[in-house]
Amino acid sequence: MPEHYDDGGISGGHLERPGLQRLMQAVDAKQVDQIVVYKIDRLTRSLADFAKLVDRLDAADTSFVSVTQSFNMATSMGRLTLNMLLSFAQFEREVTAERIRDKISASKRKGMWMGGNVPLGYDADGRSLKVNEVEALTIKRLYALYFEHGNMREVQIRAESEGLRSKLRQKPCGQRTGGKCFSRGQI
Repeated sequence: MPEHYDDGGISGGHLERPGLQRLMQAVDAKQVDQIVVYKIDRLTRSLADFAKLVDRLDAADTSFVSVTQSFNMATSMGRLTLNMLLSFAQFEREVTAERIRDKISASKRKGMWMGGNVPLGYDADGRSLKVNEVEALTIKRLYALYFEHGNMREVQIRAESEGLRSKLRQKPCGQRTGGKCFSRGQI
């Protein structure tokens, strides 16, 4: 077929992928009679999502073939094999996600910084954060203002009048952000 439905670089853990969406539109329009993939889990790694896709493929009389895994989806044994393979693919995806979450949690418990925007009051120091003494004074002052007034709107007004500013950040491209008056949400 002249058309390729490729979602390179996008996770097979969900169906919200542009190439897959176009493919399924072509299937629904009965423009595709067979889908060929390298491996089954390239189409989807979720057993529930695959069941939905199989229903749509059946309704359109479209078959499914994997180049590296031989089975025939038209037979009950082929469907069983497919469901087993997809169950393992989903299991693998979930175990990997659990491992990543556990690693991040363990790293955070050790005090490691896991990336993202450096919060006000800190500077990045490799994989950890160190206190920025100047910004720490701003945070202490914001707390003092809140203890004094007990009202976020009043804290915002006082912070602005005292010249307190949000963290100034510089992106790798040189663009600067922040360094502005605090919004109530930031406070």
